[in-house]
Amino acid sequence: MTDRVTGKCLCGGVAFNIPLNTHLDVCHCSMCQRWGGPFIEMDTRKDEIAFEQDGSLTWYDSSDWAERGFCGTCGSNLFYRLKQGDMLAVLAGTLDLPTGLPVRKEIFIDEKPDYYDLAGDRPRQTGAEVFAQFQESQS
Repeated sequence: MTDRVTGKCLCGGVAFNIPLNTHLDVCHCSMCQRWGGPFIEMDTRKDEIAFEQDGSLTWYDSSDWAERGFCGTCGSNLFYRLKQGDMLAVLAGTLDLPTGLPVRKEIFIDEKPDYYDLAGDRPRQTGAEVFAQFQESQS
């Protein structure tokens, strides 16, 4: 069986577990910044999340292609999911993660403000590159 990692919001009204991934990704888009970003996340599939508590889980229709999940009680930001497909991104800060997980890539680097930088050498994609890659995968 795959190793799993637990996660929850501040109040515990949303508690879950997902398969442990070997890396994290970072989104610097302006929407993730307004959401409290940068959005440091671990990817999984929608069908791989197991909820222990989800009574206060609320979804916000944030764009034509995605939704963002948060706790309706304590306000913790938790999830980002595409409306099409099975991708689910989980905010890393909600997870009980082991140490030493590397950041695999950074996206929307052209929208990153200049007041922070993440150390390390990794692929960094602009928004245009991300959307082009997304279009290719839909073909």
